[in-house]
Amino acid sequence: MNTRFEIINGKCVVPSGTTRMNDYEFLGCDELRAVELPDTVKTIGRGAFQGCRNLVEIKFPDRVHSIEENAFLGCWALTEIIIPASMQSIGYGAFSGCNEVESIKVARHNPVYKSASNCCLTKDGKTLVFGCKSSVIPPSVVTIGQSAFLWCESLTGIAIPESVREIEAMAFYGCLSLRKIVFPENGRLERIGADSFSNCTALRMVTIPQSVKEVGVRAFAECERLWAVSLPDTITSIEEGVFFKCRTLGRFTIPDTVTEIRRFAFCGCHGLDGLEIPASVTKVGSRAFHECGRLEAVCIPETVCYLGQDVSCRFVPKEIKGDDSLTFVGKKPGFVAATTNEDELPF
Repeated sequence: MNTRFEIINGKCVVPSGTTRMNDYEFLGCDELRAVELPDTVKTIGRGAFQGCRNLVEIKFPDRVHSIEENAFLGCWALTEIIIPASMQSIGYGAFSGCNEVESIKVARHNPVYKSASNCCLTKDGKTLVFGCKSSVIPPSVVTIGQSAFLWCESLTGIAIPESVREIEAMAFYGCLSLRKIVFPENGRLERIGADSFSNCTALRMVTIPQSVKEVGVRAFAECERLWAVSLPDTITSIEEGVFFKCRTLGRFTIPDTVTEIRRFAFCGCHGLDGLEIPASVTKVGSRAFHECGRLEAVCIPETVCYLGQDVSCRFVPKEIKGDDSLTFVGKKPGFVAATTNEDELPF
């Protein structure tokens, strides 16, 4: 930590005339428990209070207008966030990892933001900017914003209302206690963004509704306890690393609308068993099924015209007819037995 200000008995009184809290001003300062900011402060810089695990109290002055990215990331002891009327900009992940926060309030006359059900929303109520463990997503929300619940480790369950059309990147990344996601059967959700539920290690089951057209890169990566996922038949591509290292993922049905399985899609899914690739698939990316220990064989249909390197450590092409029927990265294969080691694969 390299701060300009003195801390006495756990409290820092920032002197009048200070207009900006510098980037990473109090980074990792466990000594800091309370901060008093003067009315002259207008901007709280990136990571200014990041990792201040014992910070329990901060009051924003009435003239502050900007809180930058990760400003309060990992401030575990904060329990309440009150956004003043002057606030105009809140950066991604500004309050991520504030696991004890139970109350989020925005001053009534703020022209940019408002609060409802312990959520910070844009003024029109359509975008959820950030939430906490006690948040209930209001029915006005159309977009759950980027990093909205990033590292909210105390969140145990969330219900997605019918109004939501998009969950942006990293929205629920690292919600380690999240066990249940309730998607509406007749909702409007169309897109689940990249890394949106990555590292949700307590998550067990997910049923993605029929309205969803895209599940982004690494959307459920490293969800180590995830054992059952249902994909809708509106999905045409299984994106890169979408189930990467979902170690307990068992039987999985690929919808027959899918045309491409991208690289690392199921890499590290040790429990995956009995997988069948439908005839609709034309491309399988590199290491798509790498380190899938229980998967005895990956049967590649004749429809596949592109096959990446090291698709699996146990790989069986199913009656490849003619040298020109497939396009490969590497050498063209012959038949490879199910017990063949990866190092012996002809790619």
